[in-house]
Amino acid sequence: MAIDFSTQAVQTSSLSAQPPITNRGAEITVPPENRSLIDWAGFTLKTSNPRSVADLIGIDPSLFAPFSFGFSGYRKSLRCGNISIYYEGREDMGCHVEMTGQGCREFEGLFSFNPWTALFATVLREQGKFTRLDLALDTVDGSLPLDRLCAAVERCEVRTLFGEWRRILKGSFQKQTGITGETLYLGSSKSHVLFRIYNKAQESGIDGDWIRFELQLRDKRAHEAVKLLASDTVGAVAAGIINTYFAVIRLDDGNVSRCSLQDWWADWLQSTEKIRLSTEKEIKFVSDTMDFIRKQYGPSLAMIRQHLGAQPFKAYVGELLEDGQERMGAKHEKMLAASAPKRRRRPQEDPQ
Repeated sequence: MAIDFSTQAVQTSSLSAQPPITNRGAEITVPPENRSLIDWAGFTLKTSNPRSVADLIGIDPSLFAPFSFGFSGYRKSLRCGNISIYYEGREDMGCHVEMTGQGCREFEGLFSFNPWTALFATVLREQGKFTRLDLALDTVDGSLPLDRLCAAVERCEVRTLFGEWRRILKGSFQKQTGITGETLYLGSSKSHVLFRIYNKAQESGIDGDWIRFELQLRDKRAHEAVKLLASDTVGAVAAGIINTYFAVIRLDDGNVSRCSLQDWWADWLQSTEKIRLSTEKEIKFVSDTMDFIRKQYGPSLAMIRQHLGAQPFKAYVGELLEDGQERMGAKHEKMLAASAPKRRRRPQEDPQ
């Protein structure tokens, strides 16, 4: 049984076949308010038919291109942008679906509504298993100061189930602008729960206060979180997971379990509980359309060329371009602007 889309408009044409790895000059802006996002989703279904999996999760199977390589025991895959369906593993492996962070944005872009609740319900109903789920909490109101959080971790003013932490700073010799990225990791990369907190505005090279708190959940932890999300808000689920594994405290009691929370941390957790699941508008590029046409319409164009012959085919393409030029609209202009290379800024001269 597939997701019921009978009362919703599905925008299948909005999903491009292969988005670029980098943003290629697209403008990134600070979100208008605190929000939560699904930023990675991986799950396995019992069926061995990848086309039926596409139908099940509400994506037109014709949008997927076949590949002769797989992943983690699967020998083949279907790909639609950054959404992959892996198949032909062992008889008991079924099919595995993997959506990267960009793949999640592409999945959202297929629909005129937020599709995550329906997807979670469908996978659970089909007795599928989630193997990875990443939740992203974006804080833009200044209530989660990264420097204060790092200071508390370094002073061990925390109560936690994690055994380790890491703080990574990044810079550029070419830009000579000092620190260009800062990330705090709580937990081991091999564990089923990992927290990743970083300055998203700084990473994106824009001004503003934008701290991203990511929860990376694997296997049983991921599946249990999805079951909770079926009946609760993502903010409440995320806050509960965070509070279970980590808290910033005052050292006001000899027993760490009885220490009180620092006020700013408690306020941020309480505000996080109220955050509803959001979607983020996918950025489109000219290269997306190029790849989409190549993969979806390449064989059809080759057939037309073989039917018409080389010279008549050139004339036919010329007519298509003239007609298309007249029909270009605002969305095409936006894609052109997003795909334009960034102009390099010259280093400012020392006024002294």
